[in-house]
Amino acid sequence: MRNIYHVKTPENVTLEFELAGVGTRGIAVIIDTLFQYLILLVVLFISYLILDDDYINMMYSEENTVYIVLAILLIFIVQVGYFLLSEFFTKGSTLGKKIVGLKVIMANGEPISFTASLVRNLLRIGDMLPGIYGVGIFAVVLNKRYMRIGDLAANTVVVKVKKRKADFSGINNIGTERQNMFISPKEEALLIEYNERIRDKKNPLYSETLENMLYHHFYNKLGSLPNLPGNFNRRTYLKCLLKHLGIT
Repeated sequence: MRNIYHVKTPENVTLEFELAGVGTRGIAVIIDTLFQYLILLVVLFISYLILDDDYINMMYSEENTVYIVLAILLIFIVQVGYFLLSEFFTKGSTLGKKIVGLKVIMANGEPISFTASLVRNLLRIGDMLPGIYGVGIFAVVLNKRYMRIGDLAANTVVVKVKKRKADFSGINNIGTERQNMFISPKEEALLIEYNERIRDKKNPLYSETLENMLYHHFYNKLGSLPNLPGNFNRRTYLKCLLKHLGIT
């Protein structure tokens, strides 16, 4: 059963996101965990190549407490650092989430912040208790927004990324382009309002929050756009979208 999460913008326009349940999130975690194991194996292999026989001696040394602590610290860094850096630099995705089609966002619809990602992933250890994410699964099942403990603390939700992409092949006019891009009248009105705001930097109604929400919504819905630069930001993406829709 689909669980739709609604976010209302300051312009009183409602955006819809489909929340990810235990099943899809579990598959993503399994993929991410396997990738983390691969990272650890690579680190151990490199350590073995560098230390050679000293590596074996450390493993069987009677006074190897320091090495055990370092190993635990390495596991912690990989565990937290992998999710933190992945979610922050890819705007809410990890390898597992990207494969399954999920993304982490703030509960207000904005892209996840660094602080929120740090909080939710530091508390991941608590969600993993007593094993195989027992606490996390219990929290997700009981929460209407499918939030685990880390999500509750960071005020984040995990949503499904829509697979639907814009089809620009054979487009000869703006009307056909709009139809292929699945832009609803409400969405178009919101884009027109945004376009009016960014024209005047002194406009007191201009809001970066609106820009963040629009970018996240349309990027999830439409994906990449033709002639979009490789190193683009939210403003560039929305301007490219406005151009393709003929909103100038």
